[in-house]
Amino acid sequence: MTPTVEFKGISKRFGDVQALEDVAMSVHQGEIHAVLGENGAGKTTLMRILYGAIRPDAGQVLLDGQPRAFRNSAEAILAGVGMVSQHYSIIPEITCLENLMLGAEPGFVVSPKLATERAETIAQRMGFQFDWKARADTLSPGGAQKLEILKLLWRRSRILVLDEPTAMLSPDDADALYASLRQLAQDGATVLVVTHRTREVVAHCDRATVLRGGRLVTSLDVKDADASSLAQFIIGHPLAELEPRPVSHPSGPGMVLKDVWVKGDRGDDAVRGVSLRLEPGEVVGLAGVDGSGQRELFQALVGVRKIERGDVNVGERPLAQTPSARRLEAGIRLIPEDRHLEGVIERWSLEANAMLGLQRRAEMRSGPWVATGARRALAEEVVARFDTRFGKLSDPIASLSGGNQQRLVAARALARDAQVILAFQPARGLDLDSTQRVYKAIREACDAGACALVVSFDLDELLEYCDRVTAIFSGVLRSPEQGSERDRYAIGRLMVGADA
Repeated sequence: MTPTVEFKGISKRFGDVQALEDVAMSVHQGEIHAVLGENGAGKTTLMRILYGAIRPDAGQVLLDGQPRAFRNSAEAILAGVGMVSQHYSIIPEITCLENLMLGAEPGFVVSPKLATERAETIAQRMGFQFDWKARADTLSPGGAQKLEILKLLWRRSRILVLDEPTAMLSPDDADALYASLRQLAQDGATVLVVTHRTREVVAHCDRATVLRGGRLVTSLDVKDADASSLAQFIIGHPLAELEPRPVSHPSGPGMVLKDVWVKGDRGDDAVRGVSLRLEPGEVVGLAGVDGSGQRELFQALVGVRKIERGDVNVGERPLAQTPSARRLEAGIRLIPEDRHLEGVIERWSLEANAMLGLQRRAEMRSGPWVATGARRALAEEVVARFDTRFGKLSDPIASLSGGNQQRLVAARALARDAQVILAFQPARGLDLDSTQRVYKAIREACDAGACALVVSFDLDELLEYCDRVTAIFSGVLRSPEQGSERDRYAIGRLMVGADA
């Protein structure tokens, strides 16, 4: 049978980086086909070539056996190709119906009645329900993802590309999304899913293609694989097993939050009465869909957002109303969500960035000045911890890849007497090996007396690496019931307020 989509010898270079090299793969009608690989493997580049957003340097894209050379995405859309990127294109200030039609209005004059009828027909086909007059900012992450899919159907796409579609979804919402994709496939659509979540691939996809370093590794039937074997294809060797970690309670200060309230950017209560105890030795995961208050809580704990009321203690030391410098002195360390905005100064050297936040420590000073030798020693320690790849310590940190910048930022947070580790997406941009190494280092720091609070939008990551997981929804912490502490679906329901 002729494939619906076929790539032949696709190559693409960006400057000195060979993003894709002689990649060939095929996808058939009615298939949910996963495209797997580490960050930088070429997955999204390949899909953007299919979507017409990028033109290949060499090779062909064939649809139904016919070569197609799209000059732009508009041509791809006319050919029935639709793509949902990892970052939603929903505009929050306009209605769901206006978002659905945007860029594909049915004429110069739009009949709201007829448009709503067609929107409702498409939604009912998928089993979705929408208030078409409501503003899009009322949608949950799961609702926004569903609206993105309906936008493709509104444009009559028959080839659907979804880039990390479950990144912001709870397990229940992820399963529901894949059920919708399965219905589309059964109706004759061709679905390509770019993802790193091997568990979901095994549970929901028909075939998988793995890329590594821009080259094809394998294409296989998912029934012939499991999550472990897919991970091995992705990284090129078996993933090391983490040893079980009995939680000890070494001496250390720990951290206690009591009835903490924090305002959001719009003046709303983004964090509402959070109370949490982190014992020395504990790695605690904080699960929740994006925008549930995690960001504001972390900003408040490091002192860049005001705590309206409530207490934060590290050991016996009250910190709720103290400046960030005092919190650093108490041993609070941050792996920030956005390393560019919150973690590094891009024009500064690796050596200078490795010292950020630690420059006031006594061993870093020589009178009123920073000691050059101490700064160099700290930088060497930081870059060595996770094998950060770099040219010279004097190079600007902007010269490093995103993954290497993340390694440096994570290693800096774990250096020099960390007592409370606040890690927001600590594995962002890292390969599977580096992810394990970062979490292993966090656990080792906790074994030595620190405690850690970790935010990740990947619940499976938290369940794998943390001692316990609590959920946050609409600024309120909610812990799973006894017996459900490791139940991903029970925690997932807490993440979306389903059991409130």
